[in-house]
Amino acid sequence: MIGVKRWDNAFLDGMRQVGDPLADAVVTEVVNSHGVGRVNEMMRSLVRNDDLVPADMPAVVRDYLRETERLPDWADRDLIAQGERFFDYNWPIVVTLLFCASLPSAYAADKGAQVLYLTHRLTQQVHRRIFETAQFILDVMAPGGLSGEGRGIRSAQKVRLLHTAIRHFVEHVPEWRDQWDPAWGVPINQEDLAGTMMTFSLQVLVGMKRFRMPTTAADEEAYLHAWKVVGHIIGIHDELMPANVDEAYELATTIFNRQRKPSQAGQDLTSALLAFMDGQIRSRLFRGFPATIMRNSIDADVADMLQVPAADWTTLLFRLEEVMLRALARFELSQRQHSRLLQRFSYDLVQELVKIERGGDRSLFRIPPTLRAPI
Repeated sequence: MIGVKRWDNAFLDGMRQVGDPLADAVVTEVVNSHGVGRVNEMMRSLVRNDDLVPADMPAVVRDYLRETERLPDWADRDLIAQGERFFDYNWPIVVTLLFCASLPSAYAADKGAQVLYLTHRLTQQVHRRIFETAQFILDVMAPGGLSGEGRGIRSAQKVRLLHTAIRHFVEHVPEWRDQWDPAWGVPINQEDLAGTMMTFSLQVLVGMKRFRMPTTAADEEAYLHAWKVVGHIIGIHDELMPANVDEAYELATTIFNRQRKPSQAGQDLTSALLAFMDGQIRSRLFRGFPATIMRNSIDADVADMLQVPAADWTTLLFRLEEVMLRALARFELSQRQHSRLLQRFSYDLVQELVKIERGGDRSLFRIPPTLRAPI
């Protein structure tokens, strides 16, 4: 894999004009052969079908899925397995950081947040988009998720097709195109994809350091490597793949400094995210807890930029929870065995949290069996 040691403005400006040529060609062929309505049907089928690859996909899409299911030549299966084990030890904390660090960091990127905001406004399915993101992370990072038997590869391919369909709509459908400013670049472009990969990988590692959770350098490198493999499947170019954690910091910092800017889109997305999390808390007394966690998971200037409410008395709960999680994580790290104490607690909590929008008869969220707490 050839890495870029310095990601300068000229290079990243160019990447803002590049989408995903391979996948874009597939969607274009579907449109030319079957019309835009077929893309709409394909998107609905991909979103609703839990089997990830519905049988009704056009032949060109099935061929594309076979072509893109292979891991890159530089993928190291031992490192992937180590990264998955790191996630397995820490998945409840990682999911918390997804909501309170990764997503807000993405929302703080002015240009990149615009397509998220447009999608939310046109589909009016904020909650579902949030859960689909969390589901994607569980699918790709669960032990065995990137193996032939796992759900990770198909889940990443599904997200890639959804990205491509959204890009097509924004560029060609008047209802979407009229609301897009060309100054934002190509929708879901290479820089934005790389920045998102950094929020899901590096931002989690940064958040764990904020929580003072114990990690090792080897685990951090392995976790980043696993996410780079996912990024490849999603269509991120190799030139945007950092060679190691130090380069990941360089890439993330460069993109963040370029794109970080207050925006109505970012503030509205953050407000919707906090309202969603608050809505899952039964007691009004604790409704400020999500904002408190978010305030402690990202930089203060970013929280101010996104208009995250000030932390309230629930800061005391946060500190207590932080001490408990840190103690449990140290126990698991030192013993190197699956005590599952933290997983038992979090599994029940997550299952209750996600039994919404379908009348409670079916969880919108599916926790991979490898992450389930033992009965």
